[in-house]
Order: sequence, then structure tokens, then C-alpha cells
Amino acid sequence: MIKVFFAAILTLISSLAFAQTPPSRSTSSTQAPRPSAGEASLATREGSEVNVSFSSYNYEEPGATSISIHGPKIGGQDTTTLWVSKTRHWFAQADVRGSFGSVTYDGWCSPWLITPEPTSPNGYALDVGDFSPCSESGDKDWYVEARPLIGKDFIGQDFAFTPYSGVGVRHLSNGTTGLSGYRTDSYLYLPFGVTARTRVSSHRLLSFNLEYDAMLHGWQTTRDSQLGGGDIPPTPFAPGFTIDGFSDISFDQHGGWALRVSGKYQATPRVSLEPYYIHWNVNDSIVNYETATFTVNGITAQQQLGAYEPLNNTNEFGVKLGFRF
Repeated sequence: MIKVFFAAILTLISSLAFAQTPPSRSTSSTQAPRPSAGEASLATREGSEVNVSFSSYNYEEPGATSISIHGPKIGGQDTTTLWVSKTRHWFAQADVRGSFGSVTYDGWCSPWLITPEPTSPNGYALDVGDFSPCSESGDKDWYVEARPLIGKDFIGQDFAFTPYSGVGVRHLSNGTTGLSGYRTDSYLYLPFGVTARTRVSSHRLLSFNLEYDAMLHGWQTTRDSQLGGGDIPPTPFAPGFTIDGFSDISFDQHGGWALRVSGKYQATPRVSLEPYYIHWNVNDSIVNYETATFTVNGITAQQQLGAYEPLNNTNEFGVKLGFRF
């Protein structure tokens, strides 16, 4: 998919090269045609742009026991652009974004139970019962991203293309049962993008952005130690027991990608409107283990429980209202 993406960028750049104004006219190969007085420039603009976003967010783990974490979010972003070489149209950007909200969990829950196990110090092994649907709302959910980027403008008479790349860090935090930051994810990724820009009138610009992010590595931590413990009543098949607690568990994730698409309308030199869509796809992790401590008939035992971070998808649809300074 990366090869196809770069091929598309090179095709666009090649097409633009044929559309450039010949050197025999007033424009050189390293200097874009100057807009007439009062006409909006197609070049990437230096300075800072701040926006506020409103979005619908949905994280999913597909499968027989699929789960969904979803809800509305509000966010903010600051993008600061500096020219590296104005004559050659090279620029650098610092892009920082955050999104926050209160979400609902729709998924599956299962009860803890014990089964006879002769090798255990208390004669039992910890297990889980049948899954049943469950839901929870009001969980705190947020993420932040930071991206240093570098790009170059290829400017024609009526349109421009701007390929860019850099490095990105994305950090997510999910709460549960009143515990903020119960589950956190951090992704390191490489963004590869291109922006196409044109004028819709002398003072207004329309641009479209397409970006592919290749995830290099992911780190996930679930803080089960925050859950504490509790007493489980007896059943006709087993005595009552106490869950004393769990250890935290972490996972490494080695594969994933994201796709970002947006269209931006520059209504005035200082105000813009930008609908956008972001899709993340992260592969499952290898199995890791946490320690569960439980007591039966006054005897405490510890047991290793295996778990993994499953394949997951995130879809975010939103709109940004931007202001330039």
C-alpha cells in the first residue's frame, strides 16, 4: 500500500511539472507564479493555525465477542509552519493535536469462578464463566498526537501539490469503572501525505489532504492492579473465594496503519472549515501474562493468566474550525 501511495504522489508531481509555466515567462523553476494583488497564494502559509474539532469516535475489536468504545469528542490542534527555504518551497511544521470525551463501552463480561486443580496450593484454579453482553457509560477517553513534519510545495498556475513526511507519536488513554487511565496505548509511526490546493475564487482556497501512516511500534499497558479484588460467593459446585488482586500487564504491537482524509475550505485569510476522517487499524499482539492472587478456604495461591491485545479498528469522523494567527 505504501508503494501505491508513493506512486500516486510521484504521478501527481510529474503531472504538475508539465503544467508549470515555462522558464521563458516570468516564473522560474524555483519560484512559483506570484498571485495578483489580493489573490490568495497557493503556497503553504507560514505562521500558526489553531483549530477546534468536533467528532464521532468509535474503537472496535471485531470477533465473536466484539467490543465497541464510542462517543462524541471535542478536540484542539495547533500547526506551526516555518520556511526552511522559501525560494525552493521547503518548509517545516510542528503539529500537536488532542481529543477528549466521555464514551460508552458496549461489549461482553464474564464472571470469575474456580475449578478443582490438584497442583494449586489451595486446590483450585482461577477461571472465567460464560460471556454475556454488558455496557458501561461515562468512561473518560482521550488521545494526543505530536508530529514534526517537513514538506515541499510544487506550485502551478492554478493548483499546487505538497508532499510531506516526518514522524508521529500518538498516545491514547481509556478509563473504565471510574478509573481514569486504566488502559493506555502509545504508537510511533511514519506519516506520508500529500495536499492538493486550488483557488475557488480570488480570495478563497480549497484543499484536499490524503495521508498514510505506517506504524513502527506500539506499546499497550492495562493496569489491572487498579481493579483491586473482592469476594465471590459459593456455588453448588465450588466454595466461596476471594480475589486479592492482579498485576498490570503490557503488550508490544508490531503492525498497524492509519489513513487520514480531509477537505479544507479557506473561507477567509484567517478562517477555515475542514471535514475529516481518520481510520486506524492495529494488529493483534503476542500473548503476555499477568499474575492473579486469590484465596480459597484461607489458603492463598497465585496463577499466571495469559492475554493479548486483539486486532482493533478506530474510526473518527469530524469537522475542524480553524483560525490563523
